[in-house]
Amino acid sequence: MNVSLGFSQLKDPMLAANEAIGQAIIGLRNAPATLAFIFTSIEFAHPLVLKTVNNLLGEIPLLGCSSLGIMTNQGVFKYGFAILLLSLSQQTFFNVATVKNINNKTPFLSGKKLGDNLLFGFKNVPRSLSLILSDKLITEGAALINGIQESLGNSFPLIGASPFDNFQNHKTYQYLNQEVLSESCSGILFGGKFNFGFGIKHGWLALGKMRRVSSCSGNVIKEIDGQAAVKLYEDYFAKNTLELAKELRRISTYYPLGIYLPGEKEYLLRNIISIKDDGSLITQGDIPQNSKIRLMISTQGSRLAAALGACEEAKKNLGTQKVKFLIIFDSAARFSILGRQNDLELHVIKGAFGENTPLIGIYTNGEQAPLKSINYLGRTYFHNQSINVLAIGEQ
Repeated sequence: MNVSLGFSQLKDPMLAANEAIGQAIIGLRNAPATLAFIFTSIEFAHPLVLKTVNNLLGEIPLLGCSSLGIMTNQGVFKYGFAILLLSLSQQTFFNVATVKNINNKTPFLSGKKLGDNLLFGFKNVPRSLSLILSDKLITEGAALINGIQESLGNSFPLIGASPFDNFQNHKTYQYLNQEVLSESCSGILFGGKFNFGFGIKHGWLALGKMRRVSSCSGNVIKEIDGQAAVKLYEDYFAKNTLELAKELRRISTYYPLGIYLPGEKEYLLRNIISIKDDGSLITQGDIPQNSKIRLMISTQGSRLAAALGACEEAKKNLGTQKVKFLIIFDSAARFSILGRQNDLELHVIKGAFGENTPLIGIYTNGEQAPLKSINYLGRTYFHNQSINVLAIGEQ
């Protein structure tokens, strides 16, 4: 496996794409490029940019998305074009696919269709990992993931993220080959000789007593302990619903809900998106009925320790294999909290894997990965405010 990175911040998107691709091609040292991952700021989400990419690289498979921030070895950037070029051996197999216009279809069936499309050509080939990028504006993301795993297998490792659009909740973009897509889910399935390890952590700690979700539907919590769900936040912050609504983004970021899962050290986090007139809380991701939940809190130290923990978990899962490159899915909430110190997590990652290990990543509006306990091994969950580290090893 040969790996090479390119990155540019030139103001003209076409020139930036040219510069970054040129760097990546040189870095491959004449090895043929067989696959590209591209992460950009939202200014690059235009078909002409992908046409430029294809003109320079030929029509090799390409997967990527736009986001509010990009992470590379060089730093953390709010503007730019990053590309990771791979030259894979003939013993590694992969296939890219997408499903479009998911909000006009049944999310579960759309997910199953994506899984079926990814499996095309994989007969008698051992499968290793699927990497997916799903539009954050898809309303039933959990059903979408369940559909993918219905096709690929409920214990099959699925790692993914939802692109972000600078807190506008308007439109997000994915890149697949020559297309710029929205309201879609795109992915890649790897098989054959392909080694990886992953780790996902968040660093939020439980606050206050355990509560029970006594009434909910999908991502709407109607009642907690038999009372209107919003009362949990009203009581803790001594604010009424109108006051909470004005500060909801900040409060939800710093004090999300944590779902207790038996056997897990960490809770599964859920941000609050909005408060309904009846006191229901709309969360970023589904909440199972009768879930045990708690308010959560973090410190900068606990969040950075979680970033290191995710790195160590990925290294442990990879074993003795040499790490060839990293893909990082880091929550936009963490990016927002760090502010001007948003490179601290990058320093933690580079310290764990080495300064020269190729690294590319985005800031996300939700991460997808399995949990590690016996009861939940293999099942992929939507995570909020986590950092997901995917390490790919030597072939």
